[in-house]
Amino acid sequence: MNNTQEELRLLTLEVAAEILQVSKRTLLRMIQKKDVPAFKVGGQWRIRESQFRKWVEQKENGASN
Repeated sequence: MNNTQEELRLLTLEVAAEILQVSKRTLLRMIQKKDVPAFKVGGQWRIRESQFRKWVEQKENGASN
């Protein structure tokens, strides 16, 4: 997969919640508080995988300080 396609890969709430090991409801609250970068497509939330990875890395680095 080329870099452009990789940057545009989108995650559903279900997939992102599973990765974080939280409920969809918890993830939705985090999105609504602007803690997690996400946007709506056709009324459904989506998270860009590249932004999600960066967000997770920032949280990991912040937790280790």
